[in-house]
Amino acid sequence: MKKMPFLQEQETHRQSPALVLDGLYCEEEGFGEDYSCGFDDEICDKNMKKEQTLSSVLLQEDLFWEENELLSLISKEKETHVRFDSGGSKDGSLMVARREAVEWFLRVKAHYGFSALTGVLAVNYFDRFISSSRFQSEKPWMGQLAAVACLSLAAKVEETHVPLLLDLQVEDAKYIFEAKTIKRMELLVLSTLQWRMNPVTSISFFDHIIRRLGLKTHLHWEFLWRCERLLLSVISDSRFMNYLPSILATVTMLHVIKEVDPCNQLESQNQLMAVLKTNEDEVNECYKLIIELSGSQNQCHKRKYLSKPSSPKWCH
Repeated sequence: MKKMPFLQEQETHRQSPALVLDGLYCEEEGFGEDYSCGFDDEICDKNMKKEQTLSSVLLQEDLFWEENELLSLISKEKETHVRFDSGGSKDGSLMVARREAVEWFLRVKAHYGFSALTGVLAVNYFDRFISSSRFQSEKPWMGQLAAVACLSLAAKVEETHVPLLLDLQVEDAKYIFEAKTIKRMELLVLSTLQWRMNPVTSISFFDHIIRRLGLKTHLHWEFLWRCERLLLSVISDSRFMNYLPSILATVTMLHVIKEVDPCNQLESQNQLMAVLKTNEDEVNECYKLIIELSGSQNQCHKRKYLSKPSSPKWCH
């Protein structure tokens, strides 16, 4: 784990007492040079010992806090994660509604430049809501209304500028609803989700890893952006709902590392598995699914490029 910026800061603090004493020093008769130097050296030695002790304590507390944060994320991720059995007819219709909603989320996200977390939150809200008894899948307009409400709530949680409810219904929305109708649905979603609007997501683990490893350069932000982009590209596939956010985060980061730094893939995998404490079998299963989906998406992009369609179409 890299702690260089912190250690450099501690080094600056260790040097600061002498600078402060210099500012207050005034020459007076009766204070011999030898005596003053000896006194200053004793003060400096004590200060350095204090700072070294403080530094070690702070480092231990920092590591303890990071470990506690990770344990908290892992313990809470199951509380707001839902899975569907795609074998049932009802669940099959839910998956169709889900895919349409998620693809619409991503189009609106791109339209307004929302953050990746806004899109992921909207998906999380939608998944939890449609898995409840309050969602009526037999009503064709219900899915779109719930999608608008979930995206609106996610934007209110994460974004600083939120479009008006009527303006939010862009990018080929199937139905257009009045603002008061959407607000009533927002209240229904909030009550169904028990007002738990800050769930643990895969992005929570991306952020944790970057902060924990002290990654702050532009290359590391590029790494985060690639992870978010890959996550958004696969999130509409309901098969990924079988995996907890920590598993999906681990697999996403491993896939990005393989693309940008294949020589260190094994070492990075071991480090991530050790830090996140994820199940290796589930990671391998999910990774195969990422590879499969990435391959199909690449073929889809090639077909699009060769056929030169007049307007963008989404691959199914």
